[in-house]
Amino acid sequence: MSDHILQQLQQSADLALKSQSVQEGIHHLSKAFVFFTEEAQRLKNAYTKLQERFQTVNQELGTKIGELNRLTRYLNNILKNISDAIVFIDLEGTVTIVNESAHKLLKIKPETVLFKKYWEHFPDDYFGFSMRESLKFGIPHPLIYKTYPAENKEVEISTSFVFDGPKLYQGLIVVARDISEKQKLQAIANRNDRMKDLGEMAATIAHEIRNPLGGIRGYASLLYRDLQESKHLQEMAGSIVEGTRSLEKVVTTVLQYAKPVQIQLQTAEIGAYLKKIGKFIKVDPAFPENVKFEMHIPDAPLLAPFDPEALKSALLNLLFNAFQAMPLGGLLTLSLLKREGTCQIVISDTGTGMDEEQQKYLFSPFFTTKQKGNGLGLAETQKIIQAHFGSIEVRSQPGKGTMFTLSLPLKR
Repeated sequence: MSDHILQQLQQSADLALKSQSVQEGIHHLSKAFVFFTEEAQRLKNAYTKLQERFQTVNQELGTKIGELNRLTRYLNNILKNISDAIVFIDLEGTVTIVNESAHKLLKIKPETVLFKKYWEHFPDDYFGFSMRESLKFGIPHPLIYKTYPAENKEVEISTSFVFDGPKLYQGLIVVARDISEKQKLQAIANRNDRMKDLGEMAATIAHEIRNPLGGIRGYASLLYRDLQESKHLQEMAGSIVEGTRSLEKVVTTVLQYAKPVQIQLQTAEIGAYLKKIGKFIKVDPAFPENVKFEMHIPDAPLLAPFDPEALKSALLNLLFNAFQAMPLGGLLTLSLLKREGTCQIVISDTGTGMDEEQQKYLFSPFFTTKQKGNGLGLAETQKIIQAHFGSIEVRSQPGKGTMFTLSLPLKR
């Protein structure tokens, strides 16, 4: 109620009290009542308008909150699905953001560290630099490469300092990326380049050797024929012939390895295919009786594109290598798994195993741990799997056995 209306009401009330007659008093009271009624109506109208305004503002606020919630969920989903690990530490050292990738890569549990002091859960140099100094002086760091043995990860770490906004929102963003797979792929690419150069060089040398080798064998054969009366000399000539034959086998093998693998893909149920391979192994006379053979093939059909003959050659090579690595007997297992767009064929044994140095050169041509062998079997197996756009990995420990994992894409 305005001061002007209050004054008029007060004046009318005073006049009513000072009235000399009843009629005069009623007149002044009626006038005061009119003032009061008008003011009450005005207040009612103002209240109605205020109520309508409140409803409008409330609706707008609800809309804004809804938009804010949707935006928050959207940003959280982005943060959650980013493949890089992201951690944010504010100026006070409080961890305010930990995404899902940080949990997977660095085994950081968000519910444990969120809104807690960084140093309560991590060493000061956990990310390869002093967190206290970075927060104190606002220092971001260039790329840092750090190995986390517990997670068996090689990690690339980059940081960025946020200076915008209130101090509450300032701090250090740490972005970590797993580069173990990248390094592995780079090593494979480098090895493939070396293998390509080696293959081309070997093919050239093999061609150069084949011609004079044929001449040596021809002359040695003539000597063998003409030295029938000198048995010890004829025996020497025969050794030369046998030596040239052995060399020709090596040359032929090298030339065959140097050729690119040609495969004819056809889509088939790979579980049934592996069961046929398993039956073939069991009836093979070379398969030792002291080795137990198990197969773990899912009942659900799994279609995959592959070359049956080429893949059979690769699998048999690995399977025969496996039971040959168990001279005292053991367990040989053939399994099939489905993993995110690929099928994985796993061949494991409980044999002699290999050390890290042997695994390093396992797929190199002419490298072998056998007394008899040319060292091209596993190199050829790798070529076949790569021709399928797949990969082959090996895990082994001396005295505990070896496991080969072949990953083949389910789509062409």
